[in-house]
Amino acid sequence: MIDTVCLTLPYDSLVLFDENNGAVPQWDLHSKTESYSKHIRNPTKADKKTGLYFPRLTIYTRRFESQPSVKIEFSVPKLIFNNNLEELSDKHFDEVIKALQDRLLKMGVRVFKINLESALITTVHFSKNFTLNDGYTSSHVISELQKIDLRKSFDFSHARYINNGQSLCAHTRSHELVIYDKIADLAKTKKRAIDKDQTASQLSLFDSLKGDNKLSEVLRIEIRLCNKQKINSLFHKLNIKQNPTFHDVFNSEVSKTIVNYYWESLIKADQLALFTINQNAKDLLKEMCRGDPSIKPKQAIYQVGLMTLAKDGDGLRELRSILDSHTNDRNWYRVKNDFKKISLNTSHKNIRSWVKNIEKQIKTYKPLTIKSI
Repeated sequence: MIDTVCLTLPYDSLVLFDENNGAVPQWDLHSKTESYSKHIRNPTKADKKTGLYFPRLTIYTRRFESQPSVKIEFSVPKLIFNNNLEELSDKHFDEVIKALQDRLLKMGVRVFKINLESALITTVHFSKNFTLNDGYTSSHVISELQKIDLRKSFDFSHARYINNGQSLCAHTRSHELVIYDKIADLAKTKKRAIDKDQTASQLSLFDSLKGDNKLSEVLRIEIRLCNKQKINSLFHKLNIKQNPTFHDVFNSEVSKTIVNYYWESLIKADQLALFTINQNAKDLLKEMCRGDPSIKPKQAIYQVGLMTLAKDGDGLRELRSILDSHTNDRNWYRVKNDFKKISLNTSHKNIRSWVKNIEKQIKTYKPLTIKSI
């Protein structure tokens, strides 16, 4: 479903007050220039002591705009579950709106339901938690996924857990693909966790699951669309309504479409052969000849070598870095196209079960619950 969202509303759609004395609550000045000022209202210590999850608010006042704009940023599942291991479904939307109104009231802000539902989205994180089976761990799957070759517009790197294989991240200024071990992340401090907005309840969830012997392997995939331009361009490409509101993105079919698009176009993307069961060189040679009976011996031997190098170590990404100093991008893409042909001829029966498992869960797209772990 979705996790973090940033709603943007006009200032006059909010009523600011103080429940104690009727005065407008204090907003902290974050920054100010001749062109704009930025005031923030984050959860206080008193707010956090309630055990509830609260959004973060920002008021932007720009010199040439008729009125300020207000941004409300929050993790949607944390409003309901106090964690984002459990996932929401479409039926939770009214409950989310009521919870958001309640938290805003406690922060001295009143917003009508219709304004929240129709608020424009400037940031949205689509996410899915996948349970792994057949003995596969999140760290093993991540070590396999790190072998893929992403186009250079992405900065592809391990985020913090390079030694333990607990996360990886591909990012630009406009969007990010983040994959990590969700259960392991629950036990991390804010400084080390991928999820920087840990709640007290979420931090204790790891101990609870550990005590109940429910520490299943959960792999989390997040697609973070970081600005309105990227949201609209991607939605246009996928035939989804542009300039979406909160109500528009709170939709399991939209989330499924986004997650599946990134899985197919960036992860799987003609690189399926990377995720096949390991075979020795001669068995691979037989597989190449069976897949293409007309293939010449020299080409078949080349494909066996390419397949072996692509699966070794850090995969295509490492192979590309080795060849970068000896060739140009054009030659690399010729090699990449050759590997694409290998992937197209790869029998699906040779694909590791964790790939099939993830694809099955994308297809069914059932929300993860604590009971289902």
